[in-house]
Amino acid sequence: MKTTDSKKISPTHGRWLICRPKDYDVRYKINPWMDLSNVPDQALAVTQWSELEQQLLRCGAQIEYIEHADGQPDMVFTANGGLVRGQDVVRARFRHAERGGEERHFQTWFEANGFKVHELSSGSFEGEGDALFAGNKLFCGWGFRSDLAVYDQIGTILQVQEIIPVKLQDERFYHLDTCFCPLNNSLALIYPGAFSRKDLEILGRAIELIYVSDSDALHFVCNAVVLGTDIILPAGCPDTYALLTQRGFTSHTVELGEFIKAGGAAKCLSLKLAQGSQTPTGL
Repeated sequence: MKTTDSKKISPTHGRWLICRPKDYDVRYKINPWMDLSNVPDQALAVTQWSELEQQLLRCGAQIEYIEHADGQPDMVFTANGGLVRGQDVVRARFRHAERGGEERHFQTWFEANGFKVHELSSGSFEGEGDALFAGNKLFCGWGFRSDLAVYDQIGTILQVQEIIPVKLQDERFYHLDTCFCPLNNSLALIYPGAFSRKDLEILGRAIELIYVSDSDALHFVCNAVVLGTDIILPAGCPDTYALLTQRGFTSHTVELGEFIKAGGAAKCLSLKLAQGSQTPTGL
């Protein structure tokens, strides 16, 4: 694995929204990872989040911050707050009432920062947790948190050229970004166990797939932040780091175990607001 932790890069790899974990915790159970008897160490969570923040900066990200609202412990997972394309954003409609209070905070932030906010008329949608762009293609997960029916409306709002919906099969991988990660317009990491054979074939026709192991998938390796050829991933996934090195990517590892306790890692903790000026289209 190549490492370049001391590398300093100008902010050319997009704008990202993150949320300092002021009130992060596990206070309810809405996915299999959450366990009220194994709650996060909040001080350690702050340390891990800060390392992710610094790694984003080192890899050339421009960072924006949303204030963590009291009583919204999952608000640190900003990827779920909406889906952004240009100055348009489709705001989340959370499946579970426990997260519904986040919606107004994300809407306020988007509006205050010059985005045009679109609200869906019905259905559940959990933002970039379930919808990921690769060029003009939008890969969409549905079943556990987002509804299939919302994607036609989202496609119209954001003027998406091609929508590729797939049904998630394993409740441990309840969002698409926990088991699928576009690396550029033509290549993606994927955990095949989260999808049906039919949907794997659909995905394979749309983008080249790199399969990750069960072990790495359970360390949330697909929940990665892509910054050009720099990839920020959870620690403990050596097989996937080797696969990425073979394709010319540099892996940057961060300990995120306190956030995995709530069912999220690097990508869940960051929402892409804008493309970077040097994002590659293929390798």
